[in-house]
Parts: sequence; C-alpha cells; structure tokens
Amino acid sequence: MPHLDTRGIISAVKIVFYTPITLLTLYLVYRYAFRRDAGWLFLSIFSMARIAGGALLVAAETQPTKTSLFFAAYIMEPAALAMLLLSTLGFLGMVGQHTYSEQRRVTLIFRFFGLLGLISLALCIAGGVLSTKSAHPSTALTVRRAGVCILTGLYVFLFLAHLGSWGYRWYMRTYRRNLLFGITVALPFLGVRIAYAVMAVWSSSDLVGKQLSSNPTLAKMNPVTGDWVLYLVLSVIMEFMVAVIYVFSSTVLSQRRH
Repeated sequence: MPHLDTRGIISAVKIVFYTPITLLTLYLVYRYAFRRDAGWLFLSIFSMARIAGGALLVAAETQPTKTSLFFAAYIMEPAALAMLLLSTLGFLGMVGQHTYSEQRRVTLIFRFFGLLGLISLALCIAGGVLSTKSAHPSTALTVRRAGVCILTGLYVFLFLAHLGSWGYRWYMRTYRRNLLFGITVALPFLGVRIAYAVMAVWSSSDLVGKQLSSNPTLAKMNPVTGDWVLYLVLSVIMEFMVAVIYVFSSTVLSQRRH
C-alpha cells in the first residue's frame, strides 16, 4: 500500500466527500435543464475540480517522481475557488427569479461579475502554469495575486448583493427566501476561505512554497509547506461547509410547499 502523508489523506477524504455532491448537482442540472440559473452547474464543476485535485495529489504521492502531478494538483487549489464563487452568483440569481433577476441592470451586473470570475479562474491557472517554469517566477506570482485579488473583489460584490436581496424578501416565495437564508449562512465560511486564499498567495513566491515570506504567520498559510491544520480548517472545511449549505438550502429548504 502506498504511504500518504497528511495532505494526501485529506485529498483522499475530499474525493469521498465531493463524489455524492457532484452526482447530485449533475442530476439537478440535468433535471432542470439550466432553467433555474447556474448555481448547481458551477457547484458541480467545483466539486469535480476538488475530486480531480484530490486524485492528482494522491497519485502524485504514490508516484513522487512525477512532479507534474503535484503541480497540476496545486494549480487547481485557487482556480476551483472561482467556481464556488460563481456558484454563489448563480444561487443569488435563482433567489431573485420573478423579483430582481429579470431587471436588465441587475442581469448586466451579474454577467459582468460572472465574467470577472472566469477571468480570475484563467489568471489563477495561468499563474500556476508559469510557476512551473523557473524563468518566470515574478510574472507567475503577479498573475496569481491578480487572480486572487479579483476573487476577493467578487466576494465583496456577492456579500453586498446578498444584502440587497434581503430588501426583496417580502416579494419572494418562501422557498426562495429559504435559499437566501442559506446563502447568508454560507457567506461567512466562504469569507474565511477567501481570506486564507489571500494569505496563501502572499505566503511565498512560487507554487511549491520556495522563498517563503519572512512573516512567520504568512508562511504558515502556504497550502503546500505551511501548517496543515490551518489548511484543513481554513480551506478544506470552509469549502465543505459552503458546499453542504448550498446543496441543503437549494434542495431541502427550497422545496416548493403545496
């Protein structure tokens, strides 16, 4: 049996945890054929990305000579976070059906921030790829930081937009109001995850943790070489909580009552 270190075990648990979420969200996407916005679609993509990242890291630890597997796994770490934010945007659109979502101005604003989410995804991936090339360390760091900064801005917008959504609560059906409540509960966990992503990208100048920051606190936040307990609590568990809350609030709490 191959030996897995702590992060390898965490990755294996990710695979187990996100598999049912992926299957359920894919079923919901298929059932509603995109008629209820894109929350489930992006949540399914996020879940699949976490499964793929976990599988890559487990494979990398069983075949340590293949460093490309490590790089691929850690490139997906910040990139998949963009999908979770886009999922939040999609669920906010679902909440606002027949109230604010159909307003042209709101639609354009949501599309603009959705585009920003995709740009941040591209930047995170590009920065990770550049990190594997020793000739471009400073460029890679700048690109990765730009991607995470956009994610942070997107989170701020989502938080403010969700506050604005509560102003329409009396015009919403109960099941949509329940989903909005679920988003409210999930956003603090998502905020902690975003804060960890910011500290992580400022903790070192390359993907695998070399040239660590002189700040000991930031050094602990590196997802590769930092404190694994902080990584587990501030990254993995926070994402777990957000995903579970979204699934529960968009299915059980949001069932129509006849």
